[in-house]
Amino acid sequence: MYLKRAIEVYQTTASATTPMMDTIIELLNEMSHLLGETQATIERQKSSDVSESLRKLQQVLFELIGVVDQQTEEGKRLVLLYVILNQNLVTVQLYKRYELLQDVQVQVDQLAEAWTAARQQQRRHRFTTDIV
Repeated sequence: MYLKRAIEVYQTTASATTPMMDTIIELLNEMSHLLGETQATIERQKSSDVSESLRKLQQVLFELIGVVDQQTEEGKRLVLLYVILNQNLVTVQLYKRYELLQDVQVQVDQLAEAWTAARQQQRRHRFTTDIV
């Protein structure tokens, strides 16, 4: 009982103090990890049920959609990409088109790399001055 409450407090504190860019990168890395596990499960057992894994992937996607600023053009495009990724996950679930998981994996990895590069650029810009 106390452990569950401690976990909730930790998650609340962590989400309040973690920069948004780091949170997005962590969510994308979590998606990549889940996709890898799901693909490995499918390769081991062709008839395996991966609905729970797909549900978790969709939950992470919905969290990502929730943090996007949809007022900007870039935000609108990012939400559209997330919706397309979700549609691919739905297609995998309904029609067992497991080959789409590789496409989702590639896009998620590219997003994670782009966000990581943006974070590094932001940090470089923030900590680089003209003063010697």
